[in-house]
Amino acid sequence: MNNTRRKIWICVLPFIIAVGCILTAWFVINFVTLPDCMLYKFTGFYCPGCGNTRAVIALLHGDILLSLRQNPMIITAIVCGVILYTEPIFKAFGKTNYRSPIRNYYFLYIMIGIFTVYCLVRNFVPAIAPI
Repeated sequence: MNNTRRKIWICVLPFIIAVGCILTAWFVINFVTLPDCMLYKFTGFYCPGCGNTRAVIALLHGDILLSLRQNPMIITAIVCGVILYTEPIFKAFGKTNYRSPIRNYYFLYIMIGIFTVYCLVRNFVPAIAPI
Protein backbone atom coordinates (compact mmCIF):
# COMPACT_ATOMS: atom_id res chain seq x y z
CA MET A 1 0.00 0.00 0.00
CA ASN A 2 1.48 3.34 -0.97
CA ASN A 3 2.02 6.09 1.57
CA THR A 4 -0.80 8.39 0.41
CA ARG A 5 -3.41 5.65 0.55
CA ARG A 6 -2.15 4.66 3.99
CA LYS A 7 -2.50 8.23 5.25
CA ILE A 8 -6.06 8.42 3.93
CA TRP A 9 -7.01 5.14 5.61
CA ILE A 10 -5.39 6.19 8.90
CA CYS A 11 -7.41 9.43 8.90
CA VAL A 12 -10.75 7.98 7.70
CA LEU A 13 -10.81 4.72 9.67
CA PRO A 14 -11.75 6.25 13.07
CA PHE A 15 -14.83 7.88 11.56
CA ILE A 16 -15.92 4.62 9.93
CA ILE A 17 -15.47 2.80 13.24
CA ALA A 18 -17.35 5.53 15.15
CA VAL A 19 -20.31 5.37 12.77
CA GLY A 20 -20.36 1.56 13.05
CA CYS A 21 -20.32 1.75 16.85
CA ILE A 22 -23.08 4.35 16.93
CA LEU A 23 -25.29 2.32 14.59
CA THR A 24 -24.68 -0.87 16.57
CA ALA A 25 -25.42 0.85 19.88
CA TRP A 26 -28.58 2.42 18.45
CA PHE A 27 -29.76 -0.96 17.17
CA VAL A 28 -29.07 -2.73 20.48
CA ILE A 29 -30.72 0.00 22.53
CA ASN A 30 -33.85 0.14 20.38
CA PHE A 31 -34.39 -3.50 19.42
CA VAL A 32 -32.67 -5.76 21.95
CA THR A 33 -33.89 -6.39 25.49
CA LEU A 34 -30.93 -6.46 27.82
CA PRO A 35 -31.07 -8.55 31.02
CA ASP A 36 -30.74 -7.06 34.48
CA CYS A 37 -27.39 -7.21 36.23
CA MET A 38 -27.33 -10.49 38.13
CA LEU A 39 -24.85 -9.27 40.75
CA TYR A 40 -27.05 -6.28 41.58
CA LYS A 41 -30.20 -8.38 41.47
CA PHE A 42 -28.93 -10.96 43.97
CA THR A 43 -26.61 -8.93 46.21
CA GLY A 44 -27.63 -5.29 45.85
CA PHE A 45 -24.05 -4.30 44.96
CA TYR A 46 -23.08 -2.60 41.72
CA CYS A 47 -20.66 -4.51 39.49
CA PRO A 48 -17.94 -2.67 37.53
CA GLY A 49 -20.18 -2.70 34.43
CA CYS A 50 -23.34 -1.37 36.09
CA GLY A 51 -24.40 1.80 34.32
CA ASN A 52 -22.47 1.18 31.08
CA THR A 53 -25.61 0.80 28.95
CA ARG A 54 -27.09 3.98 30.39
CA ALA A 55 -23.73 5.70 29.85
CA VAL A 56 -23.77 4.74 26.16
CA ILE A 57 -27.38 5.95 25.83
CA ALA A 58 -26.40 9.26 27.43
CA LEU A 59 -23.47 9.57 25.00
CA LEU A 60 -25.77 8.90 22.04
CA HIS A 61 -27.94 11.76 23.26
CA GLY A 62 -24.86 13.98 23.66
CA ASP A 63 -24.97 14.20 27.46
CA ILE A 64 -21.35 13.64 28.47
CA LEU A 65 -21.84 14.58 32.13
CA LEU A 66 -24.68 12.08 32.59
CA SER A 67 -22.54 9.46 30.87
CA LEU A 68 -19.73 10.14 33.36
CA ARG A 69 -22.26 9.95 36.21
CA GLN A 70 -23.52 6.54 35.06
CA ASN A 71 -20.10 4.94 34.58
CA PRO A 72 -16.90 6.83 33.73
CA MET A 73 -15.25 3.76 32.15
CA ILE A 74 -16.88 4.38 28.75
CA ILE A 75 -15.55 7.95 28.45
CA THR A 76 -12.15 6.87 29.78
CA ALA A 77 -11.93 4.06 27.23
CA ILE A 78 -12.81 6.44 24.40
CA VAL A 79 -10.22 9.00 25.51
CA CYS A 80 -7.53 6.33 25.89
CA GLY A 81 -8.40 4.92 22.46
CA VAL A 82 -8.07 8.34 20.86
CA ILE A 83 -4.72 8.94 22.57
CA LEU A 84 -3.44 5.52 21.51
CA TYR A 85 -4.58 6.15 17.92
CA THR A 86 -2.27 9.16 17.68
CA GLU A 87 0.65 6.73 17.48
CA PRO A 88 -0.24 5.24 14.05
CA ILE A 89 -1.18 8.71 12.81
CA PHE A 90 2.26 10.07 13.67
CA LYS A 91 3.88 6.98 12.18
CA ALA A 92 1.94 7.39 8.90
CA PHE A 93 3.08 11.00 8.62
CA GLY A 94 6.75 10.19 9.16
CA LYS A 95 7.41 10.61 12.87
CA THR A 96 8.48 7.03 13.65
CA ASN A 97 9.91 7.55 17.14
CA TYR A 98 6.66 8.83 18.73
CA ARG A 99 5.31 6.66 21.53
CA SER A 100 1.95 7.32 23.15
CA PRO A 101 2.29 8.51 26.74
CA ILE A 102 -0.28 6.02 28.02
CA ARG A 103 1.47 2.96 26.58
CA ASN A 104 3.06 2.32 29.91
CA TYR A 105 2.50 -0.42 32.48
CA TYR A 106 2.42 2.12 35.31
CA PHE A 107 -0.46 3.94 33.62
CA LEU A 108 -2.32 0.64 33.23
CA TYR A 109 -1.78 -0.33 36.87
CA ILE A 110 -2.84 3.10 38.11
CA MET A 111 -6.02 3.02 35.99
CA ILE A 112 -6.90 -0.49 37.21
CA GLY A 113 -6.36 0.68 40.79
CA ILE A 114 -8.49 3.80 40.34
CA PHE A 115 -11.37 1.87 38.76
CA THR A 116 -11.19 -0.86 41.41
CA VAL A 117 -11.44 1.71 44.19
CA TYR A 118 -14.20 3.54 42.31
CA CYS A 119 -16.22 0.35 41.83
CA LEU A 120 -15.97 -0.45 45.53
CA VAL A 121 -16.67 3.06 46.80
CA ARG A 122 -19.72 3.65 44.59
CA ASN A 123 -21.51 0.84 46.41
CA PHE A 124 -21.29 2.78 49.67
CA VAL A 125 -21.54 6.42 48.50
CA PRO A 126 -24.95 7.04 46.88
CA ALA A 127 -23.78 10.30 45.26
CA ILE A 128 -21.58 8.40 42.76
CA ALA A 129 -23.83 5.37 42.22
CA PRO A 130 -25.50 4.98 38.82
CA ILE A 131 -28.88 6.63 38.51
